[in-house]
Amino acid sequence: MSQVDLFGAYVRRELDHWGREFALHRDCEYLGHVSRNMLQVLIEHKGEMPPPNVGYKPLETDARAQLIEDVVADIARSHLGMAICLRAYHCGQGRRRVERWETANLLLANAGLPVVRATAYMDLAQRGEDRVYGVLAGMARAA
Repeated sequence: MSQVDLFGAYVRRELDHWGREFALHRDCEYLGHVSRNMLQVLIEHKGEMPPPNVGYKPLETDARAQLIEDVVADIARSHLGMAICLRAYHCGQGRRRVERWETANLLLANAGLPVVRATAYMDLAQRGEDRVYGVLAGMARAA
């Protein structure tokens, strides 16, 4: 008799939601960063700092996606390649598997890391999902 892993399905849904929120094809300067930088605000207001209700506003994300982003950023501190492959896999939704693998290799090359084969890319993405599962399970137990 097989058991259904409901928490695994929950983690997968959260990763898919994070991938849609932080999608690589969205029109942003950098994922998770401000939508307009301070220099752009000063240029638009001719060198004067605008009042708070007009000026600099960071890009807004929802709390669910930001939680996963924080977990992936923590993974990147210890294993950057795994975080890059996880980001390319989930944030590249709508693209074919080969395109997501090529995106991962571009991001790895930009980070100064060696490129990976397709099997290693899928393995790193799966291990990243397992780490996110572990972190979320630990948070659920602590609550």
